[in-house]
Amino acid sequence: METNLTLVLNFTIAMLAIVNPVEKIPLWVEASKDGGINFRWRLAGLIIVSCAVILLLFLLFGHHILRLLQIDLASFKIGGGLILIYFGFSMLKGKAVEIGDENRVEAQDLRRRVMRRYQQVFIPIGVPVIAGPGAITTAIIYGSQINGLPTALLLFIALLAVLAALFLTLVAASSIQRVTGEMPLKMLSRLFGIILIAIAVQFAVEGLGTLFPVLLTNPVPLQ
Repeated sequence: METNLTLVLNFTIAMLAIVNPVEKIPLWVEASKDGGINFRWRLAGLIIVSCAVILLLFLLFGHHILRLLQIDLASFKIGGGLILIYFGFSMLKGKAVEIGDENRVEAQDLRRRVMRRYQQVFIPIGVPVIAGPGAITTAIIYGSQINGLPTALLLFIALLAVLAALFLTLVAASSIQRVTGEMPLKMLSRLFGIILIAIAVQFAVEGLGTLFPVLLTNPVPLQ
């Protein structure tokens, strides 16, 4: 049984481009603020593991899940695009991550603090920023081309490698912030918001073009 190395390589590059660890730094710094190094490591680990489970599930069973729910990829792209548009505008306003008042839990142990912050920031940090429509759609498309166990195993390893790179970037984010300062990261966050809106619109357009091809083949002329 042959291993499709080209498929694995293309999947790795595509996932790395979509996950893009550097773009996550501004949001992560905000999401993990007021926490020590152990706090940040545990929080990053929880988020990465959760996203790994989601993406691996769609990598291996994505087509079957969508078929079971009677959802096609085009509809999934449209729905995911709408979510990303909302999140992109939240980033432009500087309100993408809302951290609740934690004065009442200062005396609580580290585990409870981490779990409380995880519940607050998994959306949007985990979904839709990391395990969003782009990553999930990519996982479904490449997963549907698996031709045997060796290829599936290599895709599994490739996905874990990309998420491991993201994890290392997140835990180093505070050091990066100390070097760059806070303002550049805020500016980068708002710039990423604009990029995210553009990506979201593209997802929605692709989905609409698949469901209604006449929209792309016969565009309405501008008056």
